[in-house]
Amino acid sequence: MSPELETLDQLLGGELWLKTVFSIYPDENSFVRGVLALLSSGDVCLQRSDGSDVPEYQWKQLFRDGSLLNDLEDFRLKITEQGVRRIA
Repeated sequence: MSPELETLDQLLGGELWLKTVFSIYPDENSFVRGVLALLSSGDVCLQRSDGSDVPEYQWKQLFRDGSLLNDLEDFRLKITEQGVRRIA
């Protein structure tokens, strides 16, 4: 199973902190590509620790400048209905 599908499968059980999601991927580059692909496709949404959604323009910037990797414990992923349909 690909790391992206594994991520979606794990998210069926509830939200996951990015630090936990990071452990599913073999390396940092795979993590960035995989999570960005899931976000871009609408299968997941990125949330702050307070549960608020991070808008697309902000998560793109966080990935682009690399600051997200320094703050994995401050963000989590939540599966969307589209993501649930993809994995089901």
